[in-house]
Amino acid sequence: MGSGMAYTTKQRIGWLLLLVLFLTGLCPPLAEGAVEPPQQNVLILHSYHKGFAWTDDQNDGIVDRLKNAMAPPVIYTEYLDWKRYPEEDNLQRFYEMIKGKYADKHFDAILATDDIALDFAIRHRKELLNDAPIIFSGVNQVGFNRIKDRRNMTGIIENIDPSETMKMALYLNPSIRNVYVIYDNSESGLSTGQLVMNKLESLGLGLRVFPMNRMSKEEMEQTAASLKPDSILLMTTYYSDSTGRITEFDRFSSELTAVSAVPVYHTYDFGLNHGAFGGSLLSGKLQGEKAANVALRVLRGESPNRIPVSYAGTSRDVFDFNQLNHFGIALKDLPSGSELVNKPFSFYETYRSLVITLIGAFAVLLIFIFVLLFHAGVVRRIRKQLMESNERFSLAAFGADAVIWDLDMTTMTYYFSDRWYELLGYEIGEIDEHYIGWSSIIHPDDLEQEDRQRKEHLSGRTVYYYSEYRIRAKSGEYKWFQARGKVQRNEEGGYVRFAGSMTDITDRKGYESKLQMSYQELESTYEELTALQDELLEQYNKVVENQALLQASEEKYRVLAFNDELSGLPNRLSLTEELKAFIEENESGQAALFFLDLDNFKYINDTMGHTFGDQLLTQAGERLLALTTGSSRHYRFGGDEFVILLKDTERQEQTVLYAEALIQSFNEPFQLGDSTVHVSISIGIAQYPRDGNTAEALLKNADIAMYRAKQAGKGTYMLYGQNMQQYFDERVIIEKHLREAIDNNELSLQYQPKVTLRTGELWGFEALIRWNSPVLGFVSPLSFIGIAEDCRLIIPIGEWVLRKACLFLAGLHRQGLGPYHISVNISVIQLLMDNFADTVLAILRETGLNPRYLELEITESIIMESFEEISIKLEYLKQQGIGIALDDFGTGYSSLSYLKQLPITTLKIDKSFIDGLPGEGSSMPLAGSIVAIGHDMGLNVTAEGVETEEQLDFLRRVNCDKVQGYYISRPIAESQVQAWTRQYARRIINVEKC
Repeated sequence: MGSGMAYTTKQRIGWLLLLVLFLTGLCPPLAEGAVEPPQQNVLILHSYHKGFAWTDDQNDGIVDRLKNAMAPPVIYTEYLDWKRYPEEDNLQRFYEMIKGKYADKHFDAILATDDIALDFAIRHRKELLNDAPIIFSGVNQVGFNRIKDRRNMTGIIENIDPSETMKMALYLNPSIRNVYVIYDNSESGLSTGQLVMNKLESLGLGLRVFPMNRMSKEEMEQTAASLKPDSILLMTTYYSDSTGRITEFDRFSSELTAVSAVPVYHTYDFGLNHGAFGGSLLSGKLQGEKAANVALRVLRGESPNRIPVSYAGTSRDVFDFNQLNHFGIALKDLPSGSELVNKPFSFYETYRSLVITLIGAFAVLLIFIFVLLFHAGVVRRIRKQLMESNERFSLAAFGADAVIWDLDMTTMTYYFSDRWYELLGYEIGEIDEHYIGWSSIIHPDDLEQEDRQRKEHLSGRTVYYYSEYRIRAKSGEYKWFQARGKVQRNEEGGYVRFAGSMTDITDRKGYESKLQMSYQELESTYEELTALQDELLEQYNKVVENQALLQASEEKYRVLAFNDELSGLPNRLSLTEELKAFIEENESGQAALFFLDLDNFKYINDTMGHTFGDQLLTQAGERLLALTTGSSRHYRFGGDEFVILLKDTERQEQTVLYAEALIQSFNEPFQLGDSTVHVSISIGIAQYPRDGNTAEALLKNADIAMYRAKQAGKGTYMLYGQNMQQYFDERVIIEKHLREAIDNNELSLQYQPKVTLRTGELWGFEALIRWNSPVLGFVSPLSFIGIAEDCRLIIPIGEWVLRKACLFLAGLHRQGLGPYHISVNISVIQLLMDNFADTVLAILRETGLNPRYLELEITESIIMESFEEISIKLEYLKQQGIGIALDDFGTGYSSLSYLKQLPITTLKIDKSFIDGLPGEGSSMPLAGSIVAIGHDMGLNVTAEGVETEEQLDFLRRVNCDKVQGYYISRPIAESQVQAWTRQYARRIINVEKC
C-alpha cells in the first residue's frame, strides 16, 4: 500500500512537471507528437464572374459560414464567367485550367453555384474532382429536374416563387391587373422567367402576364415609362437584352427605375439600392449560408444522399424607403413584418427614452445654472466697476494702430505700448526708456526740431504737443512717426505726467515724396504735350482719313476669324456662337447636328498629295452646299471634318431623310484633274435637346456617333444613343489596359496547324494573338485589334507578334522539327509605315529564320486602301523569298484585274465558303471556283475553317493545296506544340501503314 501511494505521488509529480514544461514552451517533443485532424479542402465553383452581385452574395454566404466553423476547411474558389463568355471555348479553357491547377489536390466537397457550374461539376466529378460530394446553390426547380445523376449530391433549391411578392403588391395596390416580367435570354434567365410566369398564372387572380425578353433595352424603358397605375414591373434576372447587348444588372435596374411610371418589384435582393421597389426577395447570401451548412455536415461525415434538398428559408420581405416615398406609400400601409432599407436615421426614434431623460436632466441643470448666474452677476458687477477704467485703457492700447506713450515727469522714464516695440522690432527692456537713452534712436536731423516742439508745449506756448520725426528700427531702417500729446499739471502748475500717441506715417511720407516727384514729372509732361499738340492734331486728321480702311480691315479679320480659309465655309467658332444663340432663343425648339468625315481621306492625302486633298475638300464642301435648305447651315472644322446644323426638325424623319440625302450625294465620284476618286462619308447625328442642351455636348455626342458610323463599315450614318457613350467608355478602358499589355507580359500567341492536303504532312502554323488581362480577363481579338489600329498600338503589338512567331519557328528548326512555315497577320497600319519592309527583314536576321519559311497574311480591304504604295512593299518582300497570302478572299470587293496585279503567292478561302460544304447551296461551286481561279493564276490555295471530314473530302476533290481548322486542330499554346507535332506525325505514319 505504501509503495502504491509513493507511485501515485510520483505519477502526480510527473504530470505536474509535464504541464509546467508545456506551459513554458520547454516540451517541444510533446507538441510535435500531438495528433491533429487532417486538413479538409473545399472547391467553390461559380457559374458567373466575380463582381456579379448574385455570385458575390452567394460566395460571401458560403465563405463566411465555412471560415467561422469549428474546423474551417481550406477554401479554393474559381469563376466560370458564363454570363460574359457563354461559349464552348470558355468551358474548354476552364476545364484545362482546373485540370492543370488541381491535378494533385484532393477535395472533400464541391460547392457549385448556379446551373453551368453544377453541370460542369457533375460532368467532370470523376475525372477532375476525385468524385467528391457536390452541394449546389442557386439552381431552380427546372434546373434541378434536368439532373439525371443525383448520387452523392444535395443542395439548396432556388425556390423562385413570386406569389408572396404579388400578394404584397396587391396589398398595397388592389387595382393591379397587368404584370410585366423582365428576364434575359440566357439559360438561367429563360428558366427563371418561365417559372415566374407559370407561378403568376397559377395564382388565379385574373392577372395578365407579359414577358419582355424579346425587347431591346430602349424598348423596355419606353414601355416602363408609359405604363398605367394598374400595372407593375417584376424583374428576375438580366444581363443582356434581345440584341445581345450586355448591360450590368445594377446599372440597367437603376436606369429602368428612373424612367418607370410604376413600381419595379424584384425577385432577388441584389436589386436593392439599384431601384428595386421591394417584394419577397431571394437572398444569395442566405442561399450561400444554407449551402455552407450542408457542406459542413458532409465534411463531418454525413452522407449527401441522406441530406434532403432544401427549398425554403432563403427569402426576405423587404421594401426600399426611397421608392415608397417616390410612389407616395406610407410606412403604416406596408404588410406587417416587412423589412425596410434606406430609411433615414432618426436619433430621436432610436434613443427616445434616452432623449427624454437627457432633456429632464438638462432642465434641472439649467435651473441650477440660472441660480449660479444670479449670484455670479452680483460679483461681476462689482468687479466690472473696479476694472472698467483699466479695461478702457488696455482696449485702446491694444486695439489702436497707434502707439500709446507716457512720460513720468518725475523720473523722465517713458512707457510705450506693445505696438511701438512691434513696429520697431525691439524687445521690451532692450532700449533705455529714460529720455536720454530713448532719444538716441531719433534721427539726428530731426532731434533738434522734436526737442523744440516738446519744450514749446511744456512751457505753455502750444495747446498740444505735435511733432514728426524719424526713429531708427532694430533693422537699421528709419521709420517716420507723428507724435501728439498733452502735459498734465498739478494745482501748483508743476508737471505730473506727459502722455499721448504715435502713428507710423512712413507710407504717407513715401506717398508725399512720390506725389512731389509726380508733380514735377507732370509739369515736364505738360510741356511735352503742348509741344506735341500740333503733331497729334495732324495725325488725328490722318486717322480720320484712314477710318474707312480700318473698318474694312476689321471686317476682313472678322471674316477670317469666323470662316474656313480653304472652303470659305463658317468654322468651329462660328458654329459655337450660332448654336449658343439658337439654344438661348429656342428653348422648346428642335434641331439636329450632323458631324461628317470623309472616309479614307488620310490615305488619299498621303498618297496623292496635299494639293490633291485640298481640291477634294473644296469640291466636297461645294457638294454639301448644294443640299442647303432654308433651315440648314454648313461648317468646316479643318481636315476632312464638316458639320451641318439643321434647324426646326419637328420630326425625326426629317433628320433621317436629310442624312440619307447626304450619303447619296457622295455616290457620284469626284473628278480631280485627270483622276476619278470615289469617296464616301460617315455621319454622326446628335439631336437637340434630346442628346444635349449645350454646344459642347451636342458636338461631343455627334462626334461619338460619327465614330460609331465608321465602326459600322463607313459610308453610313448613326444617330447618337446613350449606349454609344458606354461603348466609348468601354473602348477607352480597353485602350488604357492595352497600352500596358506588352510590358506586363499579358499577350501570348497560339498556333493553328496548316496541313498539305495532298500528302497530309504538316506545312506549318498560323500565329494567333491572345490577350489575358488581369483586370478585364480574356479579351477577344475582335474587340481589341480594331482599337489597337485606331490608336496605332498595332505597330508595337504587330512587331512583337512577328518577332515572337519567328523566334518560335526558328526554335523548332533548331530542335530538328520541320522545316515548318509560320503565317503572321499584318495590319494596314503596319504596311503604311515607311520602314515596314526593313523591320520584317531585321526581325528575320535577328531570329535567324530563313525568309522562305515566313508568310505574311493580308486582307483585300488593306490592299484597296492604298494599293500602289502597299504593292511596292509586298513585291520587295516577295523577292526576298517571303510568302504573301491574301486572307478572307471572296468577302471583299477587289476585282480579278486587281488580283492579277497583287504580289501574292497564296489565296485563302474564307470560312464562310467552307461552312456550307458539302451541301447543295452556293458555297460548293464558289469554293471550287476560287480554287480553280487561284491555280489558273499560279497561286497556292488554302482553305480555313475546315471542321468536318466531308468538307475535307470535297476540298481534296477540287485539289485545294492546304487546309486549317478545328478538324485538324484548334489553336495550340506554344508549350504544347512539340507534343502535338509528334502525335500528328505518328498519326500520319499509322495511316500510311494502313
